[in-house]
Amino acid sequence: MALRTDMIRKKVHTSVHLLMALLALMLVGCSAQPEQPLQSEPAIEKSVNSYTQLGFAYLERGNTDRAKRAFVKALALDDESPDALHGMALIYQQEGEKALAEVHFEKALDEGGQFSVARNNYAAFLYGQQRYPEACKQLEITVSDTLYVNRGLAFENLGLCQLQLNQTLKAESSFKRALQLDRNSSRALLELASLKYAQNRPLDAWGYLQQHLKVANASERGLMLGIRLSEQLGKNAERSRYLSELSRLKQAN
Repeated sequence: MALRTDMIRKKVHTSVHLLMALLALMLVGCSAQPEQPLQSEPAIEKSVNSYTQLGFAYLERGNTDRAKRAFVKALALDDESPDALHGMALIYQQEGEKALAEVHFEKALDEGGQFSVARNNYAAFLYGQQRYPEACKQLEITVSDTLYVNRGLAFENLGLCQLQLNQTLKAESSFKRALQLDRNSSRALLELASLKYAQNRPLDAWGYLQQHLKVANASERGLMLGIRLSEQLGKNAERSRYLSELSRLKQAN
């Protein structure tokens, strides 16, 4: 199971069309007055932010070519911009340029301080390469940021990473912390149900699974666990229902 990446924009609420219009006006102004002195530092920062926001807006819509051009323009103005470096890291990751992606993730983190959004996504990148100890290390740093708005997501990811290292007790603790931050975390609920089933604690597993099924779409994994638990607990009606749902799910796929 892949780790979940965070929202790739932090404070972007402007539409792509409005950003494009603003950038067009900015570029027209620059071309009309070529003899003017270099932009001031605040003006450069504003341009970098505009290009970066435009890049993330395009990236969220799957237009990686335009996103890449916007990030390149931002970095041409400020090659240490953490947000633009993060954006380029995500672009290179999508393009399969793993070495370049890693370089840009690390630069973004060097320049951006805590930057938990980028650190979570860097951990997901490392996890995808089966570099689990490194991914867990990055996630441990991420969850220590008590101001990170998606801290629950990071705890979920940390739990999955710890499972890959057979650290089941730590993983259980991470999933429970995720639930403290988001009681409707469907992924944490399903993982805890699976862990309790493996620990031969079917009632606890059943409780977590029922909560999971209330907040998530039915999945083959969840339904299979429900079938096994209902058999173990003698819940025949539930077993029949899960079997029917599993059959419908398989037919739909």
